[in-house]
Amino acid sequence: MGFRSKEQIITGVRVIGLLLILEAGFMSLSLIPALYYKQGDFFALLISALITLCAGLLCRIKRVEKQLSIDKRLGISIVALIWLLIGFFGSLPYLIGGYIPNIADAVFETISGLTTTGATILSDVESLPKGILFWRSLTHWIGGVGIVVIVVSFVPFIGGGGMALFSAESAGPSKTKISPHIATTGKIICGIYAVLTLVCCLVYWICGMGFFDAVCHAFSTLASGGFSTKNTSAAGFSPLIQYMMILFMVPAGINFLLIYRLLKGQFSALKNNDEFKAYMFGILFSCVLIFLFTYNSSADFELTLRNALFQTVSFITSTGFVSTDYTNWAMPAIWVILVLMFSGAMSGSTTGGLKLVRVILLFKNAKSITKRGVHSQAFIPIKMDGRIVQDSVINNVMAIFLMFILLLILVSFSLVCMGIGIEEAIGAGISCVFNMGPGLKESGGFGCFSNFPDAAKLVLSLAMYLGRLEIATVLVLFMPSFWKK
Repeated sequence: MGFRSKEQIITGVRVIGLLLILEAGFMSLSLIPALYYKQGDFFALLISALITLCAGLLCRIKRVEKQLSIDKRLGISIVALIWLLIGFFGSLPYLIGGYIPNIADAVFETISGLTTTGATILSDVESLPKGILFWRSLTHWIGGVGIVVIVVSFVPFIGGGGMALFSAESAGPSKTKISPHIATTGKIICGIYAVLTLVCCLVYWICGMGFFDAVCHAFSTLASGGFSTKNTSAAGFSPLIQYMMILFMVPAGINFLLIYRLLKGQFSALKNNDEFKAYMFGILFSCVLIFLFTYNSSADFELTLRNALFQTVSFITSTGFVSTDYTNWAMPAIWVILVLMFSGAMSGSTTGGLKLVRVILLFKNAKSITKRGVHSQAFIPIKMDGRIVQDSVINNVMAIFLMFILLLILVSFSLVCMGIGIEEAIGAGISCVFNMGPGLKESGGFGCFSNFPDAAKLVLSLAMYLGRLEIATVLVLFMPSFWKK
């Protein structure tokens, strides 16, 4: 295979086993609401957790005589494989309990949860027992920060192995590294993530949301996921709660490093951050546009403004909560939503999409190319946050952009070939490739993907997986040069 030794392969398998054991631990947390509400889902969750635990322990039976570091190649391989495995084992509660008996549906729902996409095949979410709903929302929380990040935060990896895993899983053109020690970085990120989730949960509860719903929606909000315990998503709650959801979706789209600096009182970081400025401007500008496109003299001013703001924040952060059936909006408003789905929020956050920093660099590169067309001998550097951006970064951004577009075209074309209308196929493609959630037509608004054929659901599951790992992490495994010594 190209790995240095048998010991290195065993090391990789042992790390995968550790990650499966962690997933089993998270799955066992769902036993708490299952026991409390006694709705018949306890044994399905227990058996699923035990199967996952046994698989993890089996991977760790074989020991190595000499501990080896995890290099970049092995790190990428582990991350690409573990996301498939946790998706498979995470679907067991749905399958064993019979709540989602179809394998394609169960895999779709689980991958959607773990990648924080939030697309669903369930038309009646409220019919599910509380333990299953808890696990469904918890998959968001696990995937939001990343299961690998959680592990490297608290388990020592020698030889820089933690950094190799962290880099392979983290999204964005630059990796959020707060401390020289990757474990410290991971602990800070997990700490911020956990505290924000706890505060969000308490605020939802104080504002009138039931405690169970508050916990599940806090998981979905901070992970930028979008799974709800209500069939009507955010529309099933009061205006006050909807405003609180907006309030907590905004920080979910902010880079963890920037949040950390703000917590330390370094408020000048906002002034010098071009991506944060674009994020705030994008929210305000898009909200105004959607409001203008959807408001009329007979409409309620506050309701129209709230829905415009809610859906703007929900889509730019890739959360996917729905406060109104936006599929009934005028086409210009739909186009604004599609742009938000494409761009996403800040790099180094839990959100999906291309990431705003890449969108900014694409525009700046286009501007630079245009200027060089007029002044061919001029040196026109591209700057971000006051610093010159290296050509290698620009090339990386353009490559990722091209891969996302090609994947979107391929997925959309595949869906059309399966008999899905072109508008809905494109909406579903954007939703899953960019980990957004709701689509267009029947899969948009309060709809779901239940009517899609099984083959389409598997294609979209693969699209969500590739989108979460930003394509290159997976595609590099199919390059012969990657496996050469």
